[in-house]
Amino acid sequence: MRYNELIHTALRKNELTKLLCGTKPYEVEVPEFTSDVFPTDVNAVLVNCIYKKKPVIENIDSLFVESLEKMISGGADSLYIAILYFDACIFQEERKKATFAIEKEALAEKIKQAVMSKRGELENTIVFDNGLSKDNAMQNIVRFNQYYQERYGFCIV
Repeated sequence: MRYNELIHTALRKNELTKLLCGTKPYEVEVPEFTSDVFPTDVNAVLVNCIYKKKPVIENIDSLFVESLEKMISGGADSLYIAILYFDACIFQEERKKATFAIEKEALAEKIKQAVMSKRGELENTIVFDNGLSKDNAMQNIVRFNQYYQERYGFCIV
């Protein structure tokens, strides 16, 4: 995959949010063996376009968080993708593979507010830019939330 080209093009065009969402021309195909519906390969983008670029792109962490915040305040589709990145960040931090840590509690509060306002949409079908659809994304969000409550003591629902 051409991750260097993707991230540099996205940053040059101020389209990091599009890269994170997998919007054309920034599609990163999800492996076929994945059993769930994801609009982009969240872990591959996070690791290869964000974490690995920290030594080269000094402010990549703040740009990433700004993009997540835009996604959180967007539609149900981008909110769900932001939650997938949030979960992937926590996973990478726990594995000690993250090159920076996100402010989990602050982002969790923003996610919680957005989930409250978009709950009905998240309980139905959301359609991503690439045409894929996800039924009842709220089920996954509730499952993520249980883990966060048990492990970290904060909620996103």
